[in-house]
Amino acid sequence: MIDQKAVFIDAGTGNFKIESVADERILGPIDFGYYATQKERDSFCFGSGVLAGSIIPGAKRLMFFTYSPLWENFYVSSIGGGSQVFHKTGLNYVCIRNSCKSLKVMKLNRKDGQVMVSFDDVDAEKIWQGCEGMVGAYALQKYCFDKYKDEFAECRILATGPAALKTNIGAILSAPIMSGKLTAVDGWAGRGGFGSKLVQCHKIAAIIYGGDFVDTDVKTHDSKEINRLFMDKYHKLMIPEDIEVTRKYSYDPNLHTGGTFGVNYLKLGTWMFCFNYNSIYFTNDKRKWIHEKFILDHYHKQFDEETIGKKQFRNCGEACPVVCKKMNNEFKKDYEPYESLGPNCGIFDQRAAEKLNHHADAMGFDGIQIGSVVSWIMDIIGKGMIRKEDFGIASVPKWDPDNFDLVNDSMHNADLGIDIINMILFNEKGNVFRNGIRRAAKELDSRFKTKTIDQAVFISHGKEGCMIPNQYWVPGMFAPMVIMGKYFSYYGAEFFPPDELGRRNVERMIKELTTDNTGMCRFHRVWSEELMETIVNDLFKTNYDFSEHHKKLAQLINLNNKPVFWESEKVMDIIRVYLEKILAGEPGNAAVNEWVEKFKKDKCAASLEYWNLMRDGMNEAMR
Repeated sequence: MIDQKAVFIDAGTGNFKIESVADERILGPIDFGYYATQKERDSFCFGSGVLAGSIIPGAKRLMFFTYSPLWENFYVSSIGGGSQVFHKTGLNYVCIRNSCKSLKVMKLNRKDGQVMVSFDDVDAEKIWQGCEGMVGAYALQKYCFDKYKDEFAECRILATGPAALKTNIGAILSAPIMSGKLTAVDGWAGRGGFGSKLVQCHKIAAIIYGGDFVDTDVKTHDSKEINRLFMDKYHKLMIPEDIEVTRKYSYDPNLHTGGTFGVNYLKLGTWMFCFNYNSIYFTNDKRKWIHEKFILDHYHKQFDEETIGKKQFRNCGEACPVVCKKMNNEFKKDYEPYESLGPNCGIFDQRAAEKLNHHADAMGFDGIQIGSVVSWIMDIIGKGMIRKEDFGIASVPKWDPDNFDLVNDSMHNADLGIDIINMILFNEKGNVFRNGIRRAAKELDSRFKTKTIDQAVFISHGKEGCMIPNQYWVPGMFAPMVIMGKYFSYYGAEFFPPDELGRRNVERMIKELTTDNTGMCRFHRVWSEELMETIVNDLFKTNYDFSEHHKKLAQLINLNNKPVFWESEKVMDIIRVYLEKILAGEPGNAAVNEWVEKFKKDKCAASLEYWNLMRDGMNEAMR
């Protein structure tokens, strides 16, 4: 058993206690979070993996766990590099229960061998309006840094924005502190509404943590021993192997670009979503033309010139050779938010995308989730399904690709996106949009007697839970899995029969759990999925079977799975056109052709059969 410690904090009284985690079921933070939320559903947990104090690159991800107010189930989120400083507390895990009486900043500090927890009042709503030229979550992070940094030997901050107070899709911001200054390399526990849970359930607007703990665990710093394990497996030392398998995220000399933005947009071609997923209804030639003219010749070209060409590369705050954070001054460029709040909102210019992304971040939203809410509202306003005047919106989107000004129309759409975000947060007319796209669509359709739900793209769970899928045109991102909106399902584009895809979804979930449960960044997954079991067992003299342990964990999480069949016709069309595109590239594939014909005959019936077969394959693999 690995020696681990957790602090249990009662936010209602301010009391806390530190306990040893003497439980063989708990190898890592997901185990801890799962069992804590089973004991008390509204527990808010975060922590690090057992290698957070090691020299292994990518091992310092800070993991978060709670019952998601958005997804309506146990959920997982994370912030890169967050455990670099969390390790200074000398703790492995934090569990927060109950609620403060008013909004607070929670301070978690270790000083001279003693862990201290305290709460300070904070007028978060006033600070969100502005602090030293910043607004929202950035303002609150700066306020906490200025006020409390001198109390800590080393610290890091978790901050929320207005979205956490007003909606169920609020995220948690945390930027590394370098040379005594806050950096612009912001990390986000975005998916699942964790910021909303922290603020609305526990009345904690921000957390500052850190301390002076010095790790004297020689075995996790033994480069000779760790390199031996890499040499035995890959015939390479650790750092050369890590650099080789992560070059997509740093720089790929074969592609002359790097990062998720650079590589994904280069390769997407006709598989890119744009204009609220309406690109699925374009011809393949039209999609190809948009990718070449709007993306390669402009949006991606700007990125390569400004970020790749100027080598504006950073990392997440830990000592890691993979400089995966692609910057343009204060703007960090990741594929998914710059897709959801980019082309899918009709934005194909970096200046416009920066403006909208930064505003969404400052307001404390999950960029992926709010991006698809914004593009959906643009779509239903543009199609006249709801009146813009009814929601205080002044304009309609410019979404005609044949008459599109890449700079001016992109900025028009960015400004419209900002208006929509502000309407949701600060106008009572926006109340309908504050609790998820699924609830909003159903309320709008009841009020206006229309079908806005068929223009929305989301996955349903339970009575009202929902999640915007990751921005990839693949069936696995629309699967009936117990945790969606992450990579806990198979996300390759190749065709598999839906029951086989269901089985592969479970295989992918188990592997992702092994990564998250050791606090590893998934960018290092090529080697970590293969070698982490050996590293942990060798260094800690344990005998964990990672596959068995994490399959059991997946089975336990899956006990509360409440998948709901696709409620939007557009989601059915995403799967239908996916199959047609696969068949066009593989005209002799009889299995794909059979599904294409089924969808032609009866789209709804074929969709239900496809979804049920995915679920059957998943349930079989879970057993």
